[in-house]
Amino acid sequence: MKSIASALATLLMLSGLSYVNAQEHRSASPAQTGTVVSQNAEKGPHGGTLQTVGSIQIETVLKDKGIMFTAIDSEGQVMKSTEASGTLSLRIEQKPKQYTLKLTALKNHALGAAIDMTKLRGKMLHMDVVLDGIEGQTVTFSTSAMLTNTISDAMLISLQKTCPVTGKSLGSMGTPPKIIVKGKPLFVCCAPCSVKVQAQSDVYLAKYYTTKGKQIRPGVFESTLADADAITAQQKCPVMDKPLGSMGVPQKVNVKGKSVFICCAGCAKKLHAQPDKYLALLTAQGIKPPDFE
Repeated sequence: MKSIASALATLLMLSGLSYVNAQEHRSASPAQTGTVVSQNAEKGPHGGTLQTVGSIQIETVLKDKGIMFTAIDSEGQVMKSTEASGTLSLRIEQKPKQYTLKLTALKNHALGAAIDMTKLRGKMLHMDVVLDGIEGQTVTFSTSAMLTNTISDAMLISLQKTCPVTGKSLGSMGTPPKIIVKGKPLFVCCAPCSVKVQAQSDVYLAKYYTTKGKQIRPGVFESTLADADAITAQQKCPVMDKPLGSMGVPQKVNVKGKSVFICCAGCAKKLHAQPDKYLALLTAQGIKPPDFE
């Protein structure tokens, strides 16, 4: 793929993305050759998956704009990689072609390569990695990973809009703290409000995850947190092919009883004019719009 072959030198990492990690890691350092890897449930310092390679751990992180690997010692400290370098050999799913990328040292002591991962979302990547100069060690390992769809905190905040406790606009008192309530994210205007939300979690979850958006115009509605999963699945506006959220909060349109999300109000007219066309387009992309409620 051209975008991989011409990967930039700088790694830019974005938050809120997840991946599936599998297979095994092996170390090539003299004391760790052939060590079998175990996978750990906890997350690494950058939110990635941890795997044990001999006496150290490797964190693998996939983001929209790149891949990075971090070495962690037996005491849980990030190992310095200021003078380190590495190589990443990458295959996409079952295709035989292999792409080789240079891994460079980053300011956070990880080694990374910049790749436009958005074009590889949902595809299994098979990676053979060599990390040289990690505090005098050379580590080699193989892993497979897949970048999956998720939704950013910024999008969730735009859908929620207000603090469930005070009713104030999120962001009016600084960066809104994020709390996970029964597996679902909620944001509050300040730290003290998180205690109240946890104490009455069912009330606040119902308030934001079952609320229907107000009708903006006939057949077009505001999106809410209740639509977060559907927005995550759809990802792009079927009319403009732009990422949902790139032009403000996505709007929800009732298209023959199905919920379809658009990037801006201007797309609603085209969607209503040719509903079968855009529903077929979504189906061709493997997207099943939920029933409109």
